[in-house]
Amino acid sequence: MSDVVEFWKTLGWYLGRKATFFGMIFETGKGVVVEVLKARRGTYQKPFLHVGMVFLTVTVVMSAPIIVNSYPTSASSGTVLGATLPSAVQNVATDITNLDTVTKESDKPRRDVENYIIQGGDTLSSIAKKFSGTNNKLDPDSIAYLNDFSVEKVLKPGDEIKIPPVSGIVVKVKSGDTITSLAKKYGLPSSQAIVDWPYNSFVDDEKFSLAAGQILVIPGGKPPKELPQALTQVRTQVIFGTPIAGGSGQFSWPTNGVITQYFAWYHNGIDIANNIGTPILAADSGRVVSVLVENYGYGHHIIIDHGNGLKSLYAHLSEILVHVGDNVSRGQQIGKMGSTGRSTGSHLHFVVFSGNASVNPLGYLK
Repeated sequence: MSDVVEFWKTLGWYLGRKATFFGMIFETGKGVVVEVLKARRGTYQKPFLHVGMVFLTVTVVMSAPIIVNSYPTSASSGTVLGATLPSAVQNVATDITNLDTVTKESDKPRRDVENYIIQGGDTLSSIAKKFSGTNNKLDPDSIAYLNDFSVEKVLKPGDEIKIPPVSGIVVKVKSGDTITSLAKKYGLPSSQAIVDWPYNSFVDDEKFSLAAGQILVIPGGKPPKELPQALTQVRTQVIFGTPIAGGSGQFSWPTNGVITQYFAWYHNGIDIANNIGTPILAADSGRVVSVLVENYGYGHHIIIDHGNGLKSLYAHLSEILVHVGDNVSRGQQIGKMGSTGRSTGSHLHFVVFSGNASVNPLGYLK
């Protein structure tokens, strides 16, 4: 038994010596190879590239039959079957250009004042019509006032005049001007229209302060000499139950006061001004779907769903008296008038939505 144990011990020692010997030889040879490669790495660069190109060429040659079988070509033309020819693409483009097309111009007013060269036969009325859209009627008085001449002026072909972006006044702000003083000067019952014009900028968006020298658009403004007439036309009293021509009568008036701003592409409702706390009523029965209290935009506002795709919005409230999910009846008080959010004075901003689009509320009010 002792002989067997001694044999295994001797065999283990022998194999360990051999493994150590061969390990030393391997490490020595590896070190030599590494040193040679480091010293002559530039020498083997070209052979490596040549071997790589040969490998790539062989790969392409071997793959060619597979590609041909996957994409059969026409023997006569050499083109891939089913591919669209360049000439076909050109013919499609030609066919599209030959279709009867109608270019729909945007109804949105321009952002800036434009220069216009008077053509033969032009009048202020025809020029105003040329620059008007479906929802943006430009009046000749606005063009005349901007160019500092009367509406009776005879226009000469070749002369250049300025065209305002919307009916109203375009002014260069002077030191001391405020939106309130400018609104009063140019016949607006409030300065909200100046704030709502999307291209007007302010030094302070909370106080709506102006910088001397800046250009300001006053939508709906009239020259100072027409102030009394302008006030008579704009300050329309809205009393509960008092009808206004043109309405469908589907909605009742949501409050009473003075209409200070009408529906336009940049102003999606009507503004009715009165004292803070004036009752705000639901224009029709429905369900309250949104009540938001914000310090910007619409401020504190309510949205009522009346069904049939119609909704109404009541904005800039000082107090809200309903909650989301409430069912309200026509004429029920839902809040109080205020001046929260982007507002320059106490008023109700009233919006009617048909589907996802805002529509002129005067077409629905009784």
